[in-house]
Amino acid sequence: MYKTIPIKATFTDEDNLFWLFQCQQANNLWNCAVYHAKQKHYNWLEQQSDAFTTYWKGDDLRYGWKTYKCGTKYPELCRDLKDNPHYKAMAAQSAQQTLKSVAESISSYNQLVGLYYKGQVDRPRLLRYRQKGGLAAVTFPRQALTYKNGLFYPSVSKESKPELLTEIVLELPEFVDPDWVKEVTVRPYLGQLWIDWVIDDGKQPVEHNPSLDYSQAWSFDHGGDNWLTGVSTHGKSLIIDGRRLKSMNQGYARLVAKYKAGKPEFYWDSNLDRVQRKRNNQMRDAINKAARFIINRCLHDCVGNLIIGWNERQKDSSNMGKRGNQNFVVIPTKRLIERLKQLCPEYGIRLTVTEEAYTSKASYLDDDSLPRHGEKPQGWTPSGKRVRRGLYKSSKGHLINADCNGASNIAKKVATQLGLDLTKVSRGALTLPHRYDIFKSLNKSYRMRSVRVRVASAKAESVACGRRPRCANGDSSTV
Repeated sequence: MYKTIPIKATFTDEDNLFWLFQCQQANNLWNCAVYHAKQKHYNWLEQQSDAFTTYWKGDDLRYGWKTYKCGTKYPELCRDLKDNPHYKAMAAQSAQQTLKSVAESISSYNQLVGLYYKGQVDRPRLLRYRQKGGLAAVTFPRQALTYKNGLFYPSVSKESKPELLTEIVLELPEFVDPDWVKEVTVRPYLGQLWIDWVIDDGKQPVEHNPSLDYSQAWSFDHGGDNWLTGVSTHGKSLIIDGRRLKSMNQGYARLVAKYKAGKPEFYWDSNLDRVQRKRNNQMRDAINKAARFIINRCLHDCVGNLIIGWNERQKDSSNMGKRGNQNFVVIPTKRLIERLKQLCPEYGIRLTVTEEAYTSKASYLDDDSLPRHGEKPQGWTPSGKRVRRGLYKSSKGHLINADCNGASNIAKKVATQLGLDLTKVSRGALTLPHRYDIFKSLNKSYRMRSVRVRVASAKAESVACGRRPRCANGDSSTV
């Protein structure tokens, strides 16, 4: 499987100047390619008799060009811009990667044009120019890299090589095999340069893991203070605390407001770069720790299914008030789901992302029906209600954790589809979940413990032929 490993670059002053120059040339080449594509497109529009027209946008009558697909392709960009000075200042294959990025963006625009005339998206805009004098990523495919004496030597153009003050090399991370490297990208990131190593370690996705029981599942409901609330079909429940994440985002927002006080709307400086980098690193750390903990928990409990409730566009369309939106929107749950999509195939865990409409209102203990969003039957009412924050009361007066009620309803939505057994998800499992703080209570040895146990268990199973696989807790798994 292909993976990307981002590493902060530690270049010398001479190397740093070279890479900044290359990033500037990539940025300028991008703008030249966009200008070429736009000029060709508008020249073609002028030849059409009915391309310029009036149209309504809301209550305003406007006029301009009709929306047509752009006919510029990568071969044409490469042919017409090969004599461009910015193209010549870069290595040929690196410059071609930049032009391919422009061509891919044009192709995406053309697809949006088709969806626009079907009424599925708003009117798309043709490619925009990058900031003048800015920096863009420089990409080298494996063919443009030479490996020698533990170092990678990227290609350098003939125009740039005579002016070099030092030899340009890229140091490979210790845990990466040189044969795995497929592509290297040097990119600017908030005032710093980072190196993205794209590798292929040869591992294939696991379709079926015989050590996991695919009739069992962990189901998670996301929120604010309780970032992730999970309920297992084994009758267990947990909460991954989100108050620390909320505090980090509040501190970030205060610093941004402090540095931008009295400044223009789009003001940005090195202090804001530093604040943004710190916040992004904190969120990435939280995502990686939470994802690893969830995967390890599934492996430890021999659970083959992972279910997460998620409604598309619920972040940019939330209407919970100013303070509620501030506390909810900044939590990176969608990025966590994307991270789980990367990790689950490595261990044979099946990830299901389902819509979560009415899962918080309906009562799991009363077996309420769960309609999809926009399909609620007339007269549908939940049997229970949330009496206060974090506490749900069923029709029989039983009090359970409100988020656990939502997580169990999420599992119920896909129970028939996945063939899950929900008999052990009872009142006791939904009453008192265990709370985890991924920043304090989960050290590295804890996060990696289940992986080591799983590897040892797999080795033992391969030796003991004819026996049923055993779970990490000693119970026999259903295969």
